[in-house]
Amino acid sequence: MYTHVIFDLDGTLLNTIDDLADAGNHVCAVHGWPVHTVDEFKYMVGNGIPNLVSRFTPDGLSGDELAQALAEFSARYDAHKEDKTAPYPGVPALLDALKGAGLRLAVLSNKAHALAGPVVEHYFPGVFAYVQGALPDAPLKPDPTLLRALMAETGAAPETTLFVGDSGVDVLTGKNGGLTVCGVLWGFREREELKDAGADWIIHSPDQLAAIATGTALLPAGQGAMAAELLRMGRLAAVPTETVYGLAADAAQAGAVQAVYDAKGRPEQKPLSVLVDGMAMAETVCRDIPEDAYKLAEAFWPGPLTMILRGNGALPPIVAAGGATQGVRCPDHPDTLAVIRALGRPLACPSANLSGQPSPKSAGDVLGQLAGKIDAVLDGGPCPVGVESTILDLTVRPYRILRQGGLSREALEAALGPGRIENMGKE
Repeated sequence: MYTHVIFDLDGTLLNTIDDLADAGNHVCAVHGWPVHTVDEFKYMVGNGIPNLVSRFTPDGLSGDELAQALAEFSARYDAHKEDKTAPYPGVPALLDALKGAGLRLAVLSNKAHALAGPVVEHYFPGVFAYVQGALPDAPLKPDPTLLRALMAETGAAPETTLFVGDSGVDVLTGKNGGLTVCGVLWGFREREELKDAGADWIIHSPDQLAAIATGTALLPAGQGAMAAELLRMGRLAAVPTETVYGLAADAAQAGAVQAVYDAKGRPEQKPLSVLVDGMAMAETVCRDIPEDAYKLAEAFWPGPLTMILRGNGALPPIVAAGGATQGVRCPDHPDTLAVIRALGRPLACPSANLSGQPSPKSAGDVLGQLAGKIDAVLDGGPCPVGVESTILDLTVRPYRILRQGGLSREALEAALGPGRIENMGKE
């Protein structure tokens, strides 16, 4: 796991290209010079504003004409630099994930230092420990002079620092400083440029960067067997369901279950439900199962129904927080069913969030809260239901809804008959 992550700014954290292009084309239009497309501007940026101006202006201009164009561009851009600029999708959640995992974050930009700091603070208030922009008496990236000064200021060591950028200039900057470099494809440049410059990783999603930086692996859909192997080793993996993502441990391993409580900050007096692949597996951890449970499973499993049944003592007491009952559910998601079947045992699996925080509906949501605290996230895409399961206690008469979730009371009564259920939880 890294201790520090240093980011490029334009094209990596912020999509600034439209405002840069608008300012450049404004100068061109005023002088009657040819204007350029936004895509063309993507290949003009990366070495500071003076170089950008020299690229969008016609060849053969005098030094005075270039200086005038630079002044005009700077004035126009300063007045309109926030018209279209915005963080790239997923970047704010990424930064939250990295900070939550305890990493120190910094920015190194070829944007003028007097401008870089305020821009970063405007869009990402309180996030970055240090921002270093271009200085008049220092060479620009890819020269590592300012990178090394930034690292000295923040206490970053080369072996535990990750450099992140969207261009070949950024990759070379990190390499010149002796760092591991991650190139991103959501910015201004293409894969070939990053590859040719020597990027160690090339990624297309901020979620992937969170995994690289924190040590929480992002497993693609279909890798249920890999997730199961981690669980078998006593590790933790977030898994997708149709309701919300769950934080899974092998329910048969008390140490792994304890790690779930620790990662979430969950009070240990709150029991955990388990995920099973059907009633046959539920029978291995529950006893005295009423006939109605089979009827409900036939109607709603796999699906958003958790049934509270009597435990049979097969699982460590910590799963049920020392109680006599056990919640069980069969999730309606092929990846998590594959994990359960590959493991061959139930998963202790509450929602994959920090206690008191929103339940996650995507792999990115999980990383935003638990990156660095768990071993992997199995990315099964967004959760189609998006709310927790309905919890029905079948150990009391009449049956009680303890939590109203993705399955309605009306649906349950249609399966069981009227007058069989009372509500004890939130509707």
